[in-house]
Amino acid sequence: MNYFIFILTNILLPIFIQIFLGFVIKKITNFNNKPLAVIQFYIIIPALLFVSMYNAKIDKAIAIKITLHSIIIFVLLYLLSGLIGKIFKYNKTTSSSFTNSICLYNSGNFCLPLVQILYNNPIAVSVQIIIMTVQSIVTNTVGIYSVSAGKKNVKQGILEVLKVPMIYCIIIALTLRGMKITVAAPVLTAMNSIASAMVPVALISLGAQLAETKYSFKMPKVYFSNFIRLIISPILAYALVLLLGLKGMAAEIAVISSAAPTAVNSVLLAIQYDSDPDFASQAVFFSTIISSISVAVVIFLVAGKL
Repeated sequence: MNYFIFILTNILLPIFIQIFLGFVIKKITNFNNKPLAVIQFYIIIPALLFVSMYNAKIDKAIAIKITLHSIIIFVLLYLLSGLIGKIFKYNKTTSSSFTNSICLYNSGNFCLPLVQILYNNPIAVSVQIIIMTVQSIVTNTVGIYSVSAGKKNVKQGILEVLKVPMIYCIIIALTLRGMKITVAAPVLTAMNSIASAMVPVALISLGAQLAETKYSFKMPKVYFSNFIRLIISPILAYALVLLLGLKGMAAEIAVISSAAPTAVNSVLLAIQYDSDPDFASQAVFFSTIISSISVAVVIFLVAGKL
């Protein structure tokens, strides 16, 4: 019990304090959080990706298993959500939004800061970055295709992925490391300085985004979505970790990350393609709130035990 309280107060509470600050400031000032998101997307996350991949010595076998784990979890959740949509006879827009609320989770704004605070280890960050990269790819391909109802095909989704700067940062960092090219000290210092801003900027930005969310307590399918995202997903992730033979810190991160709340991007996609945005917004809002306890439970159960 003492360890569980420690997780709540020392790991998750600092995260949710920063989310809450972003929420409150947005409500009070109604500032435009788009520039903050742009800075995060095009500068801070790429810098963090670069220094993590350039410095970390992550084993290739682990990287492959983590990638495989992320893909399989996505496929399992995609099939499960599709089956549920058919059983409950959701219409096409609700079904697609329901699928994204389960399959797309907050691997960036939520998981990266969480992993940084929990492990304070560049290899741990590199593992989470691999997971985030997989999520970025499925968001911009399957996620878009799911809600677009034929308005955008997989090829166009792949083209969207190619516009994401993070992929090129990873390639450059791995190439430089592979060729044993030393990055100039001023450049590396600048990248490290920028990367250090990831935690507060990501969490404040998430809070600001949540402040724009409309919510209601009268949508049972939202809680059903949250249950699968926050409870079923980490159970599947744990079983798959055992099946793939993943162990140690990488296995823990794979399970903990799978328990993250629904991605804010699922709301953006639902709004852009008019695919039940009210449901998508509420799925993000409530999953984020509930995750303050559910993620603590998952960390308590797996940290140091895999």
